[in-house]
Amino acid sequence: MKIFLKVGLVLSVSIAVLLTSSQLVSAQMGGGGMGGGDDRRTNRVQSIPAELVTEFEAVQAAMEANNDSEALRILTKIDAEEEKNNITQAYINNFRGNIYFSQDNYSRALTEFRGILDIPEGVPPAFYNQILYVVAQVHFSQENFREALNFGQRWFNSLPEKTADGYLLIGQAQFMLKEFDAALPNVQAGISKYEQLGLQPKEGWLNLLSSIYRNKNDYAKMLPVIKQLIQFYPKKDYLLTMAGVYNELGDRPKMTAMYQAMYDQDLLSSPQVITLAQLHMAEDNPYKTATIMEKALNEGKIEKNLQNYRIYSQALFVAKEHERALAPLAEAARRAPDGKMYNQLGQSYLALSRWQEADEALANALNKGGLNAPGQALISQGLARFEQKNYEGAKAAFNRALQYSNVASSASNWIKYVDSEVYRINELSKPVDEIDVDV
Repeated sequence: MKIFLKVGLVLSVSIAVLLTSSQLVSAQMGGGGMGGGDDRRTNRVQSIPAELVTEFEAVQAAMEANNDSEALRILTKIDAEEEKNNITQAYINNFRGNIYFSQDNYSRALTEFRGILDIPEGVPPAFYNQILYVVAQVHFSQENFREALNFGQRWFNSLPEKTADGYLLIGQAQFMLKEFDAALPNVQAGISKYEQLGLQPKEGWLNLLSSIYRNKNDYAKMLPVIKQLIQFYPKKDYLLTMAGVYNELGDRPKMTAMYQAMYDQDLLSSPQVITLAQLHMAEDNPYKTATIMEKALNEGKIEKNLQNYRIYSQALFVAKEHERALAPLAEAARRAPDGKMYNQLGQSYLALSRWQEADEALANALNKGGLNAPGQALISQGLARFEQKNYEGAKAAFNRALQYSNVASSASNWIKYVDSEVYRINELSKPVDEIDVDV
């Protein structure tokens, strides 16, 4: 039995922060206003003309009021200025990119942000580097993971100090490209930096690490990550995932124990209750299987269909609870397309010495067909008829069984035994002086 829950990843897309008044003033004075640096861009930083600072503040106010049309109107007016410098153009592109991104128009947003990267000079290095990050994120939103990785690595390399978020951005892009060996050390490094600060790793990060191990089929290393998820973010899905990991590791008892613990807390869905029942059956605990199935059927937790009656009845049959097995076996037999369940029902009746009912069930089994061992079913039918003293019917069943090589010898012996028994009974019915004493 292979049960495994695939844990999905949620791509976190954050876009360039809008500029505050102080940052606009800083840009007007020629400062970067956003921290960081990039040794590749050492050209002189330009400043925003003083008369445009108020215009950009109006753009930001319109955006904060969710008035995109007004913001775009002002930006178009600024863009029409013939003498605007590079930093002014960069800010126009940045604001427009944010507007289009908020409208889920990723292609136009990407065009605006990429336009900033094409500006040859005058853009503050930190601003330029932040746009690299933004472009990487927009590519993520478009599921263009190769470009997301390319721009993400350019941004990451520009950082004077590597951050946990940076490692995770690169690792996540590599994961989406199925470059699991490359992704693993980056994701591990990002989580490690977070833990070194005494912080709890983010849920998405642990999910990402877990998924990398799963794709590498390294379930032994995946297990402690899932345990962390359960510890920090307790959810049923992670309990199911842990059960699946135990299954992959070949530790069926622990998998069963996980499902049983969730069952005891009423956390399992209908299919999962059936899975637990089947796990107990695989663990040679048919009585536990029967108990779970009986309770679920009685409470309406699972459907009263062929599959569920079959599991329930077979568990009782294997547990030798023949009396309890009769009702679910009969239900399953009526619903089944073949005679296999009727055969089991007949065997249960035989075990209870209910010969006539066994005969009827076995007749139904043979009529429906599809039996794995029809010859053995005929032997059982002959026995049921013999016990009812229906000797002719018994011989008829045993004679039909002769055609099956695996039971032909047994059928022949039974025919001889029936003949001898009929002869014995006939002899005993005669007057004493006519009895053949040589018998």
